[in-house]
Amino acid sequence: MRGLALLLVVGLAAAGAPLRYEMTLSVSPDGLLQGEATVSGTALADWTELVFRLYPAALDPTYLRLTGAWREDEELPWRAVDPTTVEICYLVPAGQTFSVALEFSGRVPPFGEDRGYGSFARSPQAWVLAQAYPVLAPWNGSWTVRPALPWGDSTVAEVADYSVELGVPQGWTAVATGREEELAPGQYRIEGENLREFAFVLLRGYAVQPGSANGVLVRSYFPPDRTAAGKTALAVTLDALQVYTELLGPHPFPELDIVAVPLRGAAGIEYPGLILAGEAYYGRFSQDPLFFPMIFAHEVAHQWWYAEVGADQVAEPWVDEALATYTSGLYFEAKGRLPELLHYWDNGYAAGRSRNPGARITSPLSAFPGGAGYGGIVYSGGALFLHALRDRMGDKAFFRALRRFREEFRWLIARGARLLEILAEESSVPLDDLYHAWLGR
Repeated sequence: MRGLALLLVVGLAAAGAPLRYEMTLSVSPDGLLQGEATVSGTALADWTELVFRLYPAALDPTYLRLTGAWREDEELPWRAVDPTTVEICYLVPAGQTFSVALEFSGRVPPFGEDRGYGSFARSPQAWVLAQAYPVLAPWNGSWTVRPALPWGDSTVAEVADYSVELGVPQGWTAVATGREEELAPGQYRIEGENLREFAFVLLRGYAVQPGSANGVLVRSYFPPDRTAAGKTALAVTLDALQVYTELLGPHPFPELDIVAVPLRGAAGIEYPGLILAGEAYYGRFSQDPLFFPMIFAHEVAHQWWYAEVGADQVAEPWVDEALATYTSGLYFEAKGRLPELLHYWDNGYAAGRSRNPGARITSPLSAFPGGAGYGGIVYSGGALFLHALRDRMGDKAFFRALRRFREEFRWLIARGARLLEILAEESSVPLDDLYHAWLGR
């Protein structure tokens, strides 16, 4: 594998200690994945090992696996803690640099055989490869390793800088986090800075509709027979970008791609500078006058809450999901449709609590077995909680608190307790009763 050209550069922004991945990656027409990476950076403590996550292996161990690790020419011992987690023996003192070479392989299953949302699967017209490489676990006094549950989002990662040269089957177009450049048929270079994770999509026979808002290049990709829905998705995205930029500050990336792909159990999935939307919803978009635009308003909001301001999506999923859901309401408010969305959230929260009465808005992902009540409580309930805070604090203090939270945790992994502290500090009136009523605090 050594010699294929894929360069992946990762910067651990949380501690100012850069990480760099120089990596090769290729995808064959039958879905086989081969990769190699040299990962270098600076230790944040006295490390005795490096811990990497193989997220696609949560669905099936054959989807992504480590096959070797080296330090210069010395092969390093490593062990699989579980299919998604490997520990590589590596001694390095705090503040010292390290460099480890990795080899990995896997396979991308046909859509429908993946048992997931479709974020690591292939169909005749669209392949989705998210986290198709070993991701270094975040360090916060110890390696942050959360269980990869089959519901919700399992990725917990620091931001990274990427420069990727990607080999794909000819006849396919690559769309990815970052900025794409086609070097030759089947060969792409993709670059991006401060990306929470790297993902790419391969498309065949798709149409594209471009647009821009506040200096951000936006492109909507869709099957040609879904043109009206694809243009509507673009229009919602452009309007949402304008609203969120005015209230929260500039969009964190120079471009944003929207791609209709087959998804299962999810209407949309967010990545830095890349939104996946369920293709099935494009076929009935005119019958979904509320939910269809909600998909894009929500996923655009994740560019601020998740991509820029990170969250531990397993321990505290509400930190990004409640904020993204409420931020999507700002789009509908600008359209004069907030009452519709408040009614939708009320119904969703009530349904979620009836399904899972023991869970709270701030509960970890594990408190929602099988996803029971998750969307209603964390998404809708969390949005209603934030709306109650805004009503109590007033717009000026509320949005000042959100902008302050964004500034404090830009490119970091945020904590929910700190969000509540900032809201209370910016409020001129007490919030404790709302915290108790909604969060049980």
